[in-house]
Amino acid sequence: MTQLFRTYGPFILIVMIGISLLAGTSAFLQTDKYRSEAYDIIAEVNEVQWRSTQAREKMVSMLGWSRLAAITNSQDYRGRVKADSTYLAINLRTLIALPYVGKIMPKADIETLSGLLVYVNTEVKSELDRPLPDYGRIVNRLESLWPGIILTTAGNLGNTQKRTADLEQKALNNNFLYAFIFAIATMIALFAMVVYRSKAQYDNRVRQFALLFSHMTYTRINGLSMWMHDTLNPQEAPDAKMLDMARKRITDLSVATDWLARIAYPKYDQDNTPIVSLGTIIEQIVKPDGSAIPIVKSELRAMQLLVPQGQFHLMLHELIRNAKDAVDGVKHPEVKLCVKIVKRLPFGRSLYIAIEDTGVGMSPEQIKKAKTPFFSTKGEARGHSGLGLTGCYRLIQTMGGSLAIRSTKGVGTTVALTCPLSNLPAIKWKRR
Repeated sequence: MTQLFRTYGPFILIVMIGISLLAGTSAFLQTDKYRSEAYDIIAEVNEVQWRSTQAREKMVSMLGWSRLAAITNSQDYRGRVKADSTYLAINLRTLIALPYVGKIMPKADIETLSGLLVYVNTEVKSELDRPLPDYGRIVNRLESLWPGIILTTAGNLGNTQKRTADLEQKALNNNFLYAFIFAIATMIALFAMVVYRSKAQYDNRVRQFALLFSHMTYTRINGLSMWMHDTLNPQEAPDAKMLDMARKRITDLSVATDWLARIAYPKYDQDNTPIVSLGTIIEQIVKPDGSAIPIVKSELRAMQLLVPQGQFHLMLHELIRNAKDAVDGVKHPEVKLCVKIVKRLPFGRSLYIAIEDTGVGMSPEQIKKAKTPFFSTKGEARGHSGLGLTGCYRLIQTMGGSLAIRSTKGVGTTVALTCPLSNLPAIKWKRR
């Protein structure tokens, strides 16, 4: 899980941050939308209220002049009543025609206003066109309609409150979305912190372990060297077999000590190594030595890439040696080396090196243990200490890369190294 997060963690974090940004942007746009809707509601309510007020004022004025004309039985107020009825009809017609009036006023209020408009356009107009209008009749009819007209204000307020409450609910949901995004971002940050903290603790334990065993193997080398010095009689020819075994043991222990030291101090080794082209390193390693010669398939730009010599020489030498030993004795021995530059998600490029063999392969249980220190499927007979693959794994990690193993028992094994180009010291130094 840690290695998976180390490999894909940045991509996952970028995706999650992108999702959070999109969700936050959406929430912001929704908030702006709610604000615009609130402004629209205010403007619509103001328009309806203003038109309603104008209609009521003209109705009151018309009622007053009609009552005065009825009391005095005078025709001098015909023009006043007619003008007010015209303005009343205009306001009612405009109010009813508003596209959003149905959102603010109840249907019953709109029907009341429509009835008043019909009355003004028909009966009032017809009455005023007569030589002697019956103003008392107009007064009675307007007074019967007046209570319904007054109640339209209450209807406006009720619908406005409902729409405002809907917006408040949406705003509350929006705040919940903000809180959810913040919680997700916090969880991601905590998860990343825990994983990287765990990784740092694991690295520290591995370095301490490697340092301890490097001292132990170094002590064994010194002890073996002292034994050879004290027991061998310069006057007599030494036992060739015993001497060869002792020298071989010293060599194996020296290799193990070197690997342990590089595991213990990978960063120091990375920062203090010369850089050469990858092709130069591969050419030195794959030269004929009596064993299976690797078949190299590579891209020119990948072979020309400058890499830290120490780490890549050690890793490739170890992995190719493992592959050669794996095919030793099989019917159709074959070792392939693939080198290329591949795209890396979500962006960038990586150096990809795969060593494939047609050897005995490994079982799923062996694959799980392959990166464990001192685990080897070949044993000491071939000079394997079980630290080579562990060292490769640790070294490629120090460069932000990864090591993957694919193997099938009886078919073969493929070990793939992947390292982001931007993390290679040579690339960094070149940019400076």
